[in-house]
Amino acid sequence: MPPSIKLPAVATSVGRFLQKVPVWWAEIKTSKKKQTLLISGILAGGLLLAGWHQFTAPNAWALMVNGQQVAVVASRAEIDHTLQEIIREGSPGSYQGVRISDKVDYREVRVDPREIITGEELKNLLSGRLHLVAAATVITIDGQPRLLVKDDTTADAVLAAFKQAYLPPAGTGQVQEVAFLEQVAYDHRPASPAEILSPEAALAALQGTATASSNYTVKEGDSLWSIAREHNLLVADIQKANPDLQGERLDIGQQLKLAVEKPLLQVRVVYNQEVKEPIPFATKVEETTGLLRGQEKVAQEGSAGEQLVTYQVVMQNGAVVDKKVLQQQVLKEPVTRVVERGTRLALASRSGGSGRLAWPISGAITSPFGYRGRGFHTGIDISGNIGEPVGAAEAGVVISTGYDGGYGKMIVIDHGGGLVTRYAHLSGYNVRPGQQVERGQTIGYVGLTGNTTGPHLHFEVLIDGSFQNPRNYLR
Repeated sequence: MPPSIKLPAVATSVGRFLQKVPVWWAEIKTSKKKQTLLISGILAGGLLLAGWHQFTAPNAWALMVNGQQVAVVASRAEIDHTLQEIIREGSPGSYQGVRISDKVDYREVRVDPREIITGEELKNLLSGRLHLVAAATVITIDGQPRLLVKDDTTADAVLAAFKQAYLPPAGTGQVQEVAFLEQVAYDHRPASPAEILSPEAALAALQGTATASSNYTVKEGDSLWSIAREHNLLVADIQKANPDLQGERLDIGQQLKLAVEKPLLQVRVVYNQEVKEPIPFATKVEETTGLLRGQEKVAQEGSAGEQLVTYQVVMQNGAVVDKKVLQQQVLKEPVTRVVERGTRLALASRSGGSGRLAWPISGAITSPFGYRGRGFHTGIDISGNIGEPVGAAEAGVVISTGYDGGYGKMIVIDHGGGLVTRYAHLSGYNVRPGQQVERGQTIGYVGLTGNTTGPHLHFEVLIDGSFQNPRNYLR
């Protein structure tokens, strides 16, 4: 502790003593003994001052944190050393501009030596009390601060690694563009080292910390499994988002929260891709009388060609959202497959009577094929009622429809293979020339036109231009 003598009292005494020195000196300048006494007094005063200084001078340094004294140490160098150790140990991530954010001051003090602590004691005292900050880069997304990393270089590396995860595999194509759909920028501010993310942690945060959520109303027949499947979730995802769920029981009208983790950023990748693709071959059908109707034969096998197609592919976070053809180059032409299809009817013999043609109407034959008196009847007459539908005896192409003298209104159909059928005395038509008709299709109606004494159908069969007995070819 300092001596009880106070500085003002000592100073006053010394001042009075010095004021008297000139007087005393005048009195004793002739006396050698007195001179000796004066010098001794002056020396005694000096010793007194030296002793006073020894007991009142500062002997330590006080450390002030935010205006409060927290410790006393022997030297300022020891404080500086301890603070540097705290900064070094509290920022192991090679951060830039690490400093103590608290207000730290020093002042010299005179204290009882027992109050002075060591550097190690000071370090333990300050641990957890001082606040460290470092320069940091803030990654902002659409103007919102999202992540803290130590510097711009680290931010660049994290964003590049995020983009890399969504690039097409090597050799897939030539990348034209890689960009974020959001606006990404950097900001800068001091931050606690605990807030600053490592590159790995920052990348993980970008890849899946944003959560999109929606509400779902349970309806009849729903289960956790069906809801999860419908929304591309796991049952565990629904249970995690709804901690109040009791087992798998659901009630109609119950509200569920559906939450899905998604990346903070959307990466748009545009690349060109060249792909070799097959060109399908065409099939050509050629009709031939060399085969019966209904028969087919492959005259030439087809083979696929090959082409080189250049696509422009647009992906968003790995999913293809657009794909268009930029260029096509044929490398190998396809070979057309040729199929011969028969048109010849397998008609029964002229005397066998088990033919292939369908009856155009249902009725009795009122006048057969052949000579009738002096004349020759070129077909058969089948009884019918006016307006009764007349069907095609076989599939074919309508050659003509029109009025033909004694035949009246008549339809002529070419069935291919030299087979032609004719339908006369009609009251009207249901087809037109050039029309393709099917077997049994209504082509006209029974009538009384032309030379006839009553309603009926005159039906003729011609093969290679020669009249045949229709009865031999009707089923």
